[in-house]
Amino acid sequence: MQFCPNFTSVDLDPTSWARDREAEGYPMVAVADHISAPAPHPHVWVTATAFALATETTRVLTGYGNNLVRSPVEFAQAALMLQQVSGGRAEAGLGAGWAADEITGIGRDFPEARDRAGSYIEAIQVVRQLFDTGACQFEGEYYSIDIPAIGPIPAAAPPLVASCAGPRTTRGVAPHVDRIELMGFSMAVGEGGTEEFMRRMLSYTEDRLKAQIDIAREAAPDVPLGFLALVTASEDPAVAAQADMMGDGLFANFIGSPDKVAASLHRLGELGIERVQLAAPNPETLTLLAPLLCDGSTR
Repeated sequence: MQFCPNFTSVDLDPTSWARDREAEGYPMVAVADHISAPAPHPHVWVTATAFALATETTRVLTGYGNNLVRSPVEFAQAALMLQQVSGGRAEAGLGAGWAADEITGIGRDFPEARDRAGSYIEAIQVVRQLFDTGACQFEGEYYSIDIPAIGPIPAAAPPLVASCAGPRTTRGVAPHVDRIELMGFSMAVGEGGTEEFMRRMLSYTEDRLKAQIDIAREAAPDVPLGFLALVTASEDPAVAAQADMMGDGLFANFIGSPDKVAASLHRLGELGIERVQLAAPNPETLTLLAPLLCDGSTR
């Protein structure tokens, strides 16, 4: 298995953070693509480039480009440039977008679920064409693209990674991507806000993950699978109490002592997950988990 810390802070220095993760043995780092939800975030492409320039061997993932904000053509162009700047260490993660307040806050409409999924599936196809051929002619319900050439064209395009929660998006993108990361629940919280987000997280179970894995395997048997885990590792009894308050859902397993959290993360590998993206509240969690997650097989 591989474990990939995700950077979300505007208060930490991204270059120091990335170097620390590389020194701890993490094989990859990621940066999310948000503006203000659920809190202010650093810019995805600026931060990913800082990661690439600050590290030597660590791979860099955009986790995940927001399809509600970015054109798939701009996403592909930026990803190809990141692949060149990083010396071939980039992975291009593209997501459907989910935070309604963030989208309406920048002056755009937040589409209905059908349209978010449909435009995302088409966007993945556009990026795939651009990565494979350096050009794209595409006519769909949501995109009409005619790009005769795009650059730079590296020796190998970055792997294209999709983030999926529902069956429709999983089945729709699976034939076109190099990896699928499964979300533990639909992230389009819309009017429900943080309260709805927490409700969905608390109710998510291992059986639900197994069902998502089955759908992905039916759609693309050989595509590697990932998972996003919200993790907090600490010996503080208050953290253990926090996990107890979360009940018996899957995400409660990722809060507690480093040994408990690491064992729960490795359990995902038994289910067929090959990479776990780690969303942690602080670097200390990542440092505590590193000796338990980053052995020679993950580098």
